[in-house]
Amino acid sequence: MRRFIKDVVLPVAVAIALAFVIQAAVAKPYEIPTESMVPTIQANDRIIANRVIYRFRDVDRGDIVVFDPPRSASRYCGEAGGGNIPFVKRVIGIEGDTVELRQDGPTLVNGEPLVVPEARPNPAQQGRPSRTFQVPEGHIFVLGDNRPDSCDSHQWPDPYVPIGNVIGQAEVIYWPLQHATFLD
Repeated sequence: MRRFIKDVVLPVAVAIALAFVIQAAVAKPYEIPTESMVPTIQANDRIIANRVIYRFRDVDRGDIVVFDPPRSASRYCGEAGGGNIPFVKRVIGIEGDTVELRQDGPTLVNGEPLVVPEARPNPAQQGRPSRTFQVPEGHIFVLGDNRPDSCDSHQWPDPYVPIGNVIGQAEVIYWPLQHATFLD
């Protein structure tokens, strides 16, 4: 019995403990409940978020981030983003940026077009008026890649996500296997 505990039970217990530590500190899986990031991430895909990357570098434009939504976003998005469920969106603007969602063209960041090849057209291009956002210090501006069907910064009463709400960067889709890929 002692040998069984030493050779089987102890290694399994250590492996389980390490899995919990890694999930809590390094990489955490999330299931995507909505189509807000289609075509990049499909509804019900499962991703892994790198929880340590932003200890070594800043959040940058184009990153796909997992974050706790601001309170106004949670209330505004209802069940699709309700409660304490983290959101997954693409960073469009970082602190100090001016983001313009134009009715007649691409998203502009600081006057330059920001092209996200995977993104569906801006909500402003769907008959909504053009809008301009000035990203405050310590915040980011996020949009889903499925812009017409995403509850994100362009709709929220307070459109900015505090940097402190960012949990990590979405790194990989791991399930279902036919969708498995690394995310840019």
